[in-house]
Amino acid sequence: MFDHGFDPGYVFRHPVFLVTFIIAIPAWIIAFASQAAAEAKYSSADGRTPVVNTLWFNIWLQLAVIIHLL
Repeated sequence: MFDHGFDPGYVFRHPVFLVTFIIAIPAWIIAFASQAAAEAKYSSADGRTPVVNTLWFNIWLQLAVIIHLL
């Protein structure tokens, strides 16, 4: 009755989903690159402890949500 297999046709048949993923994937790449640039540019007073390290969790969580929804 219910087939829980992967069917990419859902994404291509619904333009809202297609536009969402077309926007979400480049947005994640931009967020990832920006996080890496911020990590490289800013550091703590001792120069060893990263300042923005807790934001990496959000970057990977966002990727997991995009993949899960796809």
